[in-house]
Amino acid sequence: MKIGLIDNDFVSRDNHNFPNLALMKLSTFHKQKGNEVELIGFNEINPNTLFGNDFDEIFVSKAFTDSYTPDYIFKLGNVKVGGTGFYFDKALPLDYEIEHSKPDYSLYNKVLHTIKKKDFFTDYSIGFTTRGCFRHCPFCVNKNSNKVELHSPIDEFYDPTKKKLAMLDDNVLGLPNKELYKIFDRLEEINKPFQYRQAMDIRLLNEERIKRLFKLKYDNNYYFAFDLWKNRDVIEPKMKLFSEMYMSLKATKKHTKHFIQSKMYLFTGLDEANNYDESFWLQDLEILFKRIEICLTYGFSPYVMRFETVDKSKFRKIYQNICQWTNHPSMIIGKATFREFLEDGTFSTKETKSFFDKQKHLWKYLDLKL
Repeated sequence: MKIGLIDNDFVSRDNHNFPNLALMKLSTFHKQKGNEVELIGFNEINPNTLFGNDFDEIFVSKAFTDSYTPDYIFKLGNVKVGGTGFYFDKALPLDYEIEHSKPDYSLYNKVLHTIKKKDFFTDYSIGFTTRGCFRHCPFCVNKNSNKVELHSPIDEFYDPTKKKLAMLDDNVLGLPNKELYKIFDRLEEINKPFQYRQAMDIRLLNEERIKRLFKLKYDNNYYFAFDLWKNRDVIEPKMKLFSEMYMSLKATKKHTKHFIQSKMYLFTGLDEANNYDESFWLQDLEILFKRIEICLTYGFSPYVMRFETVDKSKFRKIYQNICQWTNHPSMIIGKATFREFLEDGTFSTKETKSFFDKQKHLWKYLDLKL
């Protein structure tokens, strides 16, 4: 059989820099069956082009709902689609045998030359040590999940030739200590840099867990999330504890290059009452700045995640400028206040400056800086 695999996010998003784990597992599964497997794009199966669709089966996967998918693929009898980008919280899991196949880390080799930031395609072993969550966040693909469960042993997806590991767990800290520390023990044995790419649940940290985390060879950023303002009374004390222990450990080390950044995801733009009127947007922006202020107080770098509704809001440009300030790869927030950012002239900020002229109660946030 001839199998075609399409990474919908990769082919339709500019500078997409993360491989599709489901497709890598499908690749391994079918290669072990003796099938021919090829990573392809939509053009190879477009009925309106000269390409011949000679594939027995084609699997299209995407993680993001806004990745463009051409309509004609839904009319092709040999195409199957899957992933949260198509079905969000209703996405079906892979069959057990496929899900627990070792990822085919060679799948993207033929397109590596087209990828600017290719470290996750070349340097990382990737997988889930756990699946599920119990928080029921209304914007999350796990909103119907009720618990955190062990999923795969690290060695199921670990490739010793890779320099690092990246885990995609939804809420690994939701495990009991006994199970969590077994994962940490294996990571300590492997002794390679690793990261949990999804935000860890800072509400589930305590001194013992933080000490265990700091013993490990963590990579890049500690990722956490402060998505809902109503959780502030639980999250802020944990941020304070983490920051104090982090700075205390840092003070005992001679080589500060060992230390990495703590990044806090800030989800914004969701109206749980589903009104999305002007009063909501003004309140949402103020709450966003309040969370940014708390992050900076404890040394966390904020990273703003916009809900899809933001793009339809008349305040879209203000959110865009905030994201340029907080999320930009050059870490503008670490070099300039928001006031300095607005006056710099690198980005289009006229609309945002006009907005702040009318919202004097927000002026106190203009001088925030990491």
